Amino acid sequence: MRKMAVEYSKELDESTFSTKLSNGLSVYICKKTGFNKKMGLFGTKYGSVINDFVDIETGKRIQVPDGIAHYLEHKLFEKEGANALDLFSQMGVSSNAYTSFDQTVYYFETADKFEESVAMLVKLIKEPYFTAENVEKERGIIGQEISMYDDNPNFKVYFNALRAMYQKNPVRIDIAGTIETISHITHELLYTCYNTFYSPQNMFFIIVGDVDVDKTLDLIEENINKYPNPKTSEEIQKFIPEEPVEIAQKEIEEKMDIYLPQLCLGYKLPLCSGYDIQKNEVLADVVGEMYFSKQSDFFVNMYNSGKVNSSIDLQYEGSKYFSHLMLMTTTTNVGEVQKDILKYINKIKVEDVDKDLFEIVKRKKIGETILSADSLNIAYRRIIDGILYDTNTYIDVEILEKLTPEDIKEFLNILREDNQVISKILPKE
Repeated sequence: MRKMAVEYSKELDESTFSTKLSNGLSVYICKKTGFNKKMGLFGTKYGSVINDFVDIETGKRIQVPDGIAHYLEHKLFEKEGANALDLFSQMGVSSNAYTSFDQTVYYFETADKFEESVAMLVKLIKEPYFTAENVEKERGIIGQEISMYDDNPNFKVYFNALRAMYQKNPVRIDIAGTIETISHITHELLYTCYNTFYSPQNMFFIIVGDVDVDKTLDLIEENINKYPNPKTSEEIQKFIPEEPVEIAQKEIEEKMDIYLPQLCLGYKLPLCSGYDIQKNEVLADVVGEMYFSKQSDFFVNMYNSGKVNSSIDLQYEGSKYFSHLMLMTTTTNVGEVQKDILKYINKIKVEDVDKDLFEIVKRKKIGETILSADSLNIAYRRIIDGILYDTNTYIDVEILEKLTPEDIKEFLNILREDNQVISKILPKE
């Protein structure tokens, strides 16, 4: 008899079931009654910031090149004589993967090939095929991807802000690494990272859709058990450089072949608990809507004056390893807009929170959250957040309902000059 935990959201009328298989793999099933499509995800708590760790096979500490987690994601799709993306496609199933700072996730979406897709997803992860030849072949492909992002002003203004914030933390480095760092990746190093971080106790399997929970668990376990259990460890030893409180530099300015300048204000924040990470995400969403959205007086004035012609986006990002807030926009006059935004931030920090506006925005966000029950993507992201932050799956719903104007005021007070950086991308003259 399996031990099964169940989390239920009254607001979303949704349940998520979770258990741990005998090999240590955590499995989560979000029951979405009435949905035709189903999603399956196989992920690992391993992303780009983890480059210094104890090799699970040798017990020795090792440092690997930047970008290797992303490189590994690419190479797992390659099988001997085939590519897993093509195999999914031949079944009529959509499939892909992504690597972030702290996770790598492989997924499929299907309406009628569910059992076959689960089997293929397990096969994708459990049958690595790395050779010197295919790793060398991939180097050029990923190098092109890195160059493409280097030519993207939105990407550059964001990562330049991270470089200005962080002195040592690997979050300051592109997830894909650099042309130089990926030149040092070998198939042996890929196997080292795979064996360490793709071990069951560090991974999770998620199903979202209208499925029979017990039969789905049997299906996953049956496919997992086709493969021998790898060596596991209760805790993978990882080493992240201790980051100073101070920012690295106040401002970074770069010129590119663009028409309109890009501006990013970043705020470096202290590390916080999983609950506070998710609360900051909710707060950034509400604060962004109240003060910077296209319905806000500030944005309307900026737009009518011709200073901005796109959105002003506010987003919080946090994990066990980093914590920061980003405010980004495209502008016709980067100098004036920078002054206007900084003046506006200082103004709203000292003013009382408009309680009527707060209640309107809060109700809107609660409504959007309830509507999110129709999204498979939001459902799985909510589960992954719970896994990474060690919180309840539906904690964001609870946080939003309990939010007060005092929370907004407290959040605004973290926007200080001493933890603020400025990143600009300007047109070449």
